[in-house]
Amino acid sequence: MSFRLHLIRHAEGTHNPGHDTTILDPPLTERGIQQCLKLCQDFPFKESVGLVMTSPLRRTLQTARLSFQQSIDEKYYTQGSGAGVQNGARLLLEPDVQAHSARPCDTGSDIAILRSEFYDLPWEILDLDPTFPAKEGLYASDPESLKLRGARIQRRLEQKFKELKDSGRPDIVVVTHGGFLSSVIGQEKTEVGQAKWKTFIVTFDQDSRIVVESALEA
Repeated sequence: MSFRLHLIRHAEGTHNPGHDTTILDPPLTERGIQQCLKLCQDFPFKESVGLVMTSPLRRTLQTARLSFQQSIDEKYYTQGSGAGVQNGARLLLEPDVQAHSARPCDTGSDIAILRSEFYDLPWEILDLDPTFPAKEGLYASDPESLKLRGARIQRRLEQKFKELKDSGRPDIVVVTHGGFLSSVIGQEKTEVGQAKWKTFIVTFDQDSRIVVESALEA
């Protein structure tokens, strides 16, 4: 069975213009926010998305919520804000798709800080791994750990696609970082622009690894 997977790279963060890797967990710039609003307008599969899986870093979480506010369920937004849709997609904060390096710009904020900044999220149901944002163990930045993260996320995607296949919203969006795109899809040199998407039609082999049948760029 084939599934439709949309890979999104986050919009412009405050570290991007000056390539400043010393900024801890940078948020989006104003330009990045506008990039997200354009993605929200342009993305053609809004009503087909059943899950938005995002890295828990500031810039990816902001990108996910702004860009997919016409797909994500309204319970993930401030009540009465007009963002989100009834019976919409689930939002999943997934540390396995966080940035690949241990530099400050690729390291997340403490969960208490995220809960304070994104206060309108229903944290009681988000189930974010309490070991985040430590860059060790499961989320270490060495090549072998990154390889294992890629394998884990592909297995999880297969599971989630199976859960969604009869839901009426069978697609999955993954909002991640430029350096981790290839690990998610299992193809070297996978590139996506800031706040752009690349859509893949995929199946899974007997080891739950992604097999790409075709791809469509934004």
